[in-house]
Amino acid sequence: MCGIAGLAGADAARHERTVGAMGTTQAHHGPDGTMHAAADDGRAVLAMNTLLIVDQQAMPGPYLDPESGILLAFNGEIYNYRQQATAWGIPLAPRETDAHLVLRAWAKLGPSCLDGLDGMFALAVYDPRAGTLFLARDRLGEKPLYWRLDGGRLAFASEVTTLTGYGPAPLVLRPEVLAIETPVGADTPFQGIQLLAPATLLAFDVATGSLDQHTYWALPDRQPFTGSYREALAKFSVVLAEQIPLRAPAGDFALLLSGGLDSSVLAYLLRRPVCSPSATPVRAGSTSRRSRPGSQPTSAPNWWWSSRTRPTSPPPCRT
Repeated sequence: MCGIAGLAGADAARHERTVGAMGTTQAHHGPDGTMHAAADDGRAVLAMNTLLIVDQQAMPGPYLDPESGILLAFNGEIYNYRQQATAWGIPLAPRETDAHLVLRAWAKLGPSCLDGLDGMFALAVYDPRAGTLFLARDRLGEKPLYWRLDGGRLAFASEVTTLTGYGPAPLVLRPEVLAIETPVGADTPFQGIQLLAPATLLAFDVATGSLDQHTYWALPDRQPFTGSYREALAKFSVVLAEQIPLRAPAGDFALLLSGGLDSSVLAYLLRRPVCSPSATPVRAGSTSRRSRPGSQPTSAPNWWWSSRTRPTSPPPCRT
Protein backbone atom coordinates (compact mmCIF):
# COMPACT_ATOMS: atom_id res chain seq x y z
CA MET A 1 0.00 0.00 0.00
CA CYS A 2 1.86 3.05 -1.29
CA GLY A 3 5.44 4.00 -0.52
CA ILE A 4 7.26 7.22 0.28
CA ALA A 5 10.80 8.52 -0.06
CA GLY A 6 12.53 11.86 0.02
CA LEU A 7 15.30 14.17 1.04
CA ALA A 8 15.51 17.37 3.09
CA GLY A 9 18.42 19.77 3.31
CA ALA A 10 19.59 23.21 2.29
CA ASP A 11 20.40 21.99 -1.23
CA ALA A 12 17.71 19.32 -1.58
CA ALA A 13 16.45 20.67 -4.90
CA ARG A 14 19.82 19.89 -6.48
CA HIS A 15 19.15 16.21 -5.73
CA GLU A 16 15.68 16.03 -7.24
CA ARG A 17 16.75 13.38 -9.77
CA THR A 18 18.15 11.28 -6.93
CA VAL A 19 14.81 11.40 -5.10
CA GLY A 20 13.05 10.50 -8.33
CA ALA A 21 15.29 7.45 -8.63
CA MET A 22 14.53 6.52 -5.01
CA GLY A 23 10.83 6.62 -5.81
CA THR A 24 11.35 4.47 -8.91
CA THR A 25 13.14 1.88 -6.77
CA GLN A 26 9.91 1.46 -4.81
CA ALA A 27 7.58 1.62 -7.83
CA HIS A 28 6.09 -1.78 -6.97
CA HIS A 29 4.44 -0.08 -3.98
CA GLY A 30 2.45 2.21 -6.28
CA PRO A 31 0.71 0.63 -9.28
CA ASP A 32 -1.29 3.86 -9.68
CA GLY A 33 1.78 5.98 -10.28
CA THR A 34 5.09 7.21 -8.88
CA MET A 35 5.66 10.95 -8.68
CA HIS A 36 7.90 13.39 -6.83
CA ALA A 37 7.68 17.09 -6.01
CA ALA A 38 10.00 19.77 -4.63
CA ALA A 39 9.01 22.30 -1.97
CA ASP A 40 8.71 25.92 -3.07
CA ASP A 41 11.84 26.88 -1.09
CA GLY A 42 13.85 24.01 -2.63
CA ARG A 43 14.82 22.53 0.73
CA ALA A 44 12.83 19.30 0.46
CA VAL A 45 11.92 16.84 -2.29
CA LEU A 46 9.32 14.14 -1.61
CA ALA A 47 8.41 11.10 -3.69
CA MET A 48 5.33 8.92 -3.41
CA ASN A 49 4.27 5.58 -4.89
CA THR A 50 0.48 5.67 -5.01
CA LEU A 51 -1.95 2.80 -4.57
CA LEU A 52 -5.49 4.19 -4.65
CA ILE A 53 -7.66 2.49 -2.02
CA VAL A 54 -10.12 5.03 -0.61
CA ASP A 55 -11.05 6.49 -4.02
CA GLN A 56 -9.97 4.97 -7.32
CA GLN A 57 -10.33 8.36 -9.04
CA ALA A 58 -8.37 10.37 -6.46
CA MET A 59 -5.31 12.42 -7.35
CA PRO A 60 -1.97 10.67 -6.66
CA GLY A 61 0.60 12.24 -4.31
CA PRO A 62 2.71 13.97 -3.16
CA TYR A 63 0.23 16.58 -1.99
CA LEU A 64 0.79 20.34 -1.72
CA ASP A 65 -1.20 22.85 0.33
CA PRO A 66 -0.97 26.04 -1.76
CA GLU A 67 -1.69 28.43 1.12
CA SER A 68 0.93 27.17 3.58
CA GLY A 69 3.32 25.52 1.10
CA ILE A 70 3.23 22.31 3.15
CA LEU A 71 4.20 19.21 1.18
CA LEU A 72 2.99 15.72 2.16
CA ALA A 73 3.96 12.17 1.17
CA PHE A 74 1.61 9.63 2.73
CA ASN A 75 1.54 5.85 3.04
CA GLY A 76 -1.41 4.14 4.71
CA GLU A 77 -5.04 4.81 5.51
CA ILE A 78 -6.86 6.97 8.06
CA TYR A 79 -10.10 5.25 8.99
CA ASN A 80 -11.81 8.15 10.76
CA TYR A 81 -10.82 10.90 8.34
CA ARG A 82 -14.37 11.99 7.55
CA GLN A 83 -15.28 12.23 11.23
CA GLN A 84 -12.11 14.20 11.96
CA ALA A 85 -12.69 16.52 9.01
CA THR A 86 -16.05 17.41 10.55
CA ALA A 87 -14.62 17.76 14.06
CA TRP A 88 -11.77 20.01 12.89
CA GLY A 89 -13.89 22.03 10.48
CA ILE A 90 -11.86 20.99 7.43
CA PRO A 91 -13.79 20.85 4.13
CA LEU A 92 -13.16 17.96 1.76
CA ALA A 93 -14.17 17.95 -1.89
CA PRO A 94 -15.86 14.82 -3.36
CA ARG A 95 -12.63 13.45 -4.89
CA GLU A 96 -10.44 14.22 -1.86
CA THR A 97 -9.29 11.51 0.54
CA ASP A 98 -7.65 10.93 3.91
CA ALA A 99 -4.35 12.32 2.61
CA HIS A 100 -5.99 15.70 1.98
CA LEU A 101 -7.37 15.65 5.51
CA VAL A 102 -3.87 15.05 6.91
CA LEU A 103 -2.43 17.81 4.73
CA ARG A 104 -4.93 20.45 5.83
CA ALA A 105 -4.98 19.29 9.44
CA TRP A 106 -1.19 19.69 9.59
CA ALA A 107 -1.48 23.20 8.14
CA LYS A 108 -4.13 24.06 10.73
CA LEU A 109 -3.05 22.13 13.84
CA GLY A 110 0.55 21.10 13.25
CA PRO A 111 1.89 17.79 14.61
CA SER A 112 -0.81 17.71 17.31
CA CYS A 113 -3.23 16.39 14.65
CA LEU A 114 -1.56 12.98 15.03
CA ASP A 115 -3.47 12.49 18.29
CA GLY A 116 -6.76 12.41 16.41
CA LEU A 117 -5.78 10.03 13.60
CA ASP A 118 -7.06 6.46 13.78
CA GLY A 119 -5.24 4.43 11.17
CA MET A 120 -2.08 2.79 9.90
CA PHE A 121 0.38 5.17 8.30
CA ALA A 122 3.88 6.44 7.71
CA LEU A 123 4.11 10.03 6.55
CA ALA A 124 6.54 12.79 5.69
CA VAL A 125 5.57 16.45 5.96
CA TYR A 126 7.76 19.36 4.99
CA ASP A 127 6.60 22.66 6.51
CA PRO A 128 8.44 25.62 4.94
CA ARG A 129 7.02 27.97 7.60
CA ALA A 130 9.21 26.24 10.18
CA GLY A 131 11.87 24.96 7.78
CA THR A 132 11.30 21.49 9.22
CA LEU A 133 10.79 18.00 7.83
CA PHE A 134 8.54 15.83 9.98
CA LEU A 135 8.43 12.02 9.83
CA ALA A 136 5.80 10.04 11.74
CA ARG A 137 4.53 6.49 12.10
CA ASP A 138 1.22 5.13 13.39
CA ARG A 139 0.80 4.08 17.00
CA LEU A 140 1.73 0.42 16.59
CA GLY A 141 4.10 0.81 13.65
CA GLU A 142 2.13 -1.04 10.98
CA LYS A 143 3.78 0.99 8.20
CA PRO A 144 7.61 1.04 8.05
CA LEU A 145 9.74 4.14 7.62
CA TYR A 146 13.55 4.25 7.49
CA TRP A 147 15.83 7.30 7.62
CA ARG A 148 19.49 8.31 7.56
CA LEU A 149 21.59 11.47 7.97
CA ASP A 150 24.23 12.28 5.41
CA GLY A 151 26.16 15.51 4.94
CA GLY A 152 23.59 17.76 6.61
CA ARG A 153 20.72 16.13 4.72
CA LEU A 154 18.11 13.66 5.93
CA ALA A 155 16.90 10.95 3.56
CA PHE A 156 13.99 8.60 4.21
CA ALA A 157 12.15 5.75 2.49
CA SER A 158 9.60 3.00 3.03
CA GLU A 159 12.20 0.34 2.19
CA VAL A 160 15.61 0.08 3.79
CA THR A 161 17.17 -1.02 0.49
CA THR A 162 16.11 2.28 -1.08
CA LEU A 163 18.41 4.06 1.37
CA THR A 164 21.27 1.65 0.78
CA GLY A 165 21.23 2.87 -2.81
CA TYR A 166 21.36 6.51 -1.69
CA GLY A 167 24.83 6.17 -0.18
CA PRO A 168 27.28 3.73 1.44
CA ALA A 169 25.71 1.60 4.17
CA PRO A 170 27.97 -1.27 5.26
CA LEU A 171 26.32 -4.37 6.64
CA VAL A 172 26.49 -4.73 10.41
CA LEU A 173 26.12 -8.14 12.06
CA ARG A 174 24.08 -7.48 15.18
CA PRO A 175 23.85 -10.05 18.03
CA GLU A 176 20.05 -10.25 17.90
CA VAL A 177 20.21 -11.28 14.24
CA LEU A 178 22.19 -14.37 15.25
CA ALA A 179 19.71 -15.12 18.02
CA ILE A 180 16.31 -14.41 16.44
CA GLU A 181 17.23 -13.75 12.79
CA THR A 182 15.91 -10.18 12.79
CA PRO A 183 17.03 -6.81 14.15
CA VAL A 184 15.04 -5.30 17.01
CA GLY A 185 14.31 -1.74 18.02
CA ALA A 186 15.43 1.07 15.74
CA ASP A 187 18.61 -0.62 14.48
CA THR A 188 18.84 -2.15 11.01
CA PRO A 189 21.46 -4.45 9.44
CA PHE A 190 22.89 -1.38 7.67
CA GLN A 191 25.20 1.08 9.37
CA GLY A 192 23.76 4.59 9.57
CA ILE A 193 20.19 3.62 8.67
CA GLN A 194 17.54 3.70 11.39
CA LEU A 195 13.95 2.50 11.59
CA LEU A 196 11.62 5.15 12.95
CA ALA A 197 9.97 3.68 16.04
CA PRO A 198 6.18 3.27 16.26
CA ALA A 199 4.20 6.28 17.52
CA THR A 200 7.25 8.46 17.01
CA LEU A 201 7.50 11.94 15.53
CA LEU A 202 10.86 12.99 14.11
CA ALA A 203 11.57 16.67 13.39
CA PHE A 204 14.57 17.68 11.26
CA ASP A 205 15.53 21.36 11.17
CA VAL A 206 16.83 22.00 7.67
CA ALA A 207 18.75 25.17 8.58
CA THR A 208 20.68 23.84 11.57
CA GLY A 209 20.68 20.11 10.79
CA SER A 210 19.41 19.40 14.31
CA LEU A 211 17.11 16.44 14.89
CA ASP A 212 14.56 15.72 17.58
CA GLN A 213 12.43 12.63 18.23
CA HIS A 214 9.63 12.09 20.70
CA THR A 215 6.86 9.54 21.28
CA TYR A 216 3.40 11.02 20.80
CA TRP A 217 1.48 7.98 22.10
CA ALA A 218 2.32 5.13 24.49
CA LEU A 219 0.36 2.02 25.44
CA PRO A 220 1.36 2.17 29.16
CA ASP A 221 -0.43 5.53 29.36
CA ARG A 222 -3.76 3.81 28.72
CA GLN A 223 -5.84 3.15 31.84
CA PRO A 224 -6.53 -0.58 32.49
CA PHE A 225 -10.14 -1.75 32.35
CA THR A 226 -11.55 -2.32 35.84
CA GLY A 227 -15.06 -3.65 35.08
CA SER A 228 -16.41 -7.20 35.14
CA TYR A 229 -16.00 -9.78 32.39
CA ARG A 230 -19.53 -9.12 31.10
CA GLU A 231 -18.85 -5.38 31.00
CA ALA A 232 -15.56 -5.98 29.19
CA LEU A 233 -17.30 -8.22 26.66
CA ALA A 234 -20.00 -5.61 26.06
CA LYS A 235 -17.46 -2.81 25.63
CA PHE A 236 -15.31 -4.92 23.29
CA SER A 237 -18.37 -5.81 21.19
CA VAL A 238 -19.27 -2.12 20.82
CA VAL A 239 -15.71 -1.20 19.84
CA LEU A 240 -15.61 -3.93 17.18
CA ALA A 241 -19.01 -2.98 15.81
CA GLU A 242 -17.90 0.66 15.53
CA GLN A 243 -14.38 0.15 14.22
CA ILE A 244 -14.66 -2.72 11.72
CA PRO A 245 -17.06 -0.94 9.32
CA LEU A 246 -14.66 2.03 9.22
CA ARG A 247 -12.04 -0.31 7.78
CA ALA A 248 -14.31 -1.80 5.10
CA PRO A 249 -13.45 -0.75 1.52
CA ALA A 250 -16.05 1.37 -0.26
CA GLY A 251 -16.36 -0.93 -3.29
CA ASP A 252 -16.52 -4.68 -3.76
CA PHE A 253 -14.13 -6.66 -1.62
CA ALA A 254 -13.36 -10.17 -0.43
CA LEU A 255 -12.29 -11.43 2.97
CA LEU A 256 -9.73 -14.23 3.20
CA LEU A 257 -10.72 -16.45 6.12
CA SER A 258 -8.35 -18.56 8.16
CA GLY A 259 -11.22 -20.46 9.75
CA GLY A 260 -10.55 -19.12 13.23
CA LEU A 261 -12.84 -17.26 15.59
CA ASP A 262 -11.36 -13.85 14.83
CA SER A 263 -11.81 -14.06 11.05
CA SER A 264 -15.34 -15.42 11.51
CA VAL A 265 -16.21 -12.38 13.62
CA LEU A 266 -14.75 -10.11 10.94
CA ALA A 267 -16.82 -11.86 8.27
CA TYR A 268 -19.96 -11.33 10.34
CA LEU A 269 -19.26 -7.63 10.95
CA LEU A 270 -18.37 -7.02 7.29
CA ARG A 271 -21.47 -8.78 5.95
CA ARG A 272 -23.69 -7.00 3.48
CA PRO A 273 -27.08 -5.67 4.67
CA VAL A 274 -28.84 -8.21 2.39
CA CYS A 275 -28.16 -11.88 2.98
CA SER A 276 -27.16 -13.95 -0.05
CA PRO A 277 -27.05 -17.57 1.14
CA SER A 278 -25.63 -20.17 -1.21
CA ALA A 279 -27.25 -23.33 0.10
CA THR A 280 -30.66 -24.98 0.50
CA PRO A 281 -32.82 -24.13 3.55
CA VAL A 282 -34.24 -27.16 5.29
CA ARG A 283 -36.78 -27.10 8.10
CA ALA A 284 -35.59 -28.60 11.34
CA GLY A 285 -37.03 -32.07 11.73
CA SER A 286 -37.82 -32.51 8.02
CA THR A 287 -36.23 -35.21 5.88
CA SER A 288 -33.32 -34.00 3.80
CA ARG A 289 -31.11 -35.84 1.36
CA ARG A 290 -28.70 -36.37 4.25
CA SER A 291 -31.41 -37.94 6.44
CA ARG A 292 -32.10 -41.64 6.47
CA PRO A 293 -35.70 -43.00 6.60
CA GLY A 294 -36.65 -43.65 10.20
CA SER A 295 -33.99 -41.37 11.64
CA GLN A 296 -34.89 -39.06 14.51
CA PRO A 297 -35.37 -35.32 13.85
CA THR A 298 -32.38 -33.25 14.87
CA SER A 299 -32.46 -30.35 17.29
CA ALA A 300 -31.17 -27.87 14.68
CA PRO A 301 -32.30 -24.24 14.68
CA ASN A 302 -35.25 -23.16 12.53
CA TRP A 303 -33.09 -23.04 9.43
CA TRP A 304 -29.92 -24.90 8.62
CA TRP A 305 -28.15 -25.25 5.36
CA SER A 306 -27.30 -28.09 3.02
CA SER A 307 -24.33 -27.21 0.84
CA ARG A 308 -25.56 -29.17 -2.18
CA THR A 309 -27.81 -26.78 -4.11
CA ARG A 310 -28.85 -23.15 -4.21
CA PRO A 311 -32.04 -22.13 -2.37
CA THR A 312 -35.20 -21.20 -4.24
CA SER A 313 -36.47 -19.00 -1.39
CA PRO A 314 -33.89 -18.04 1.25
CA PRO A 315 -34.95 -17.59 4.86
CA PRO A 316 -35.09 -14.17 6.47
CA CYS A 317 -31.76 -12.69 7.58
CA ARG A 318 -30.85 -12.90 11.23
CA THR A 319 -28.70 -10.19 12.80
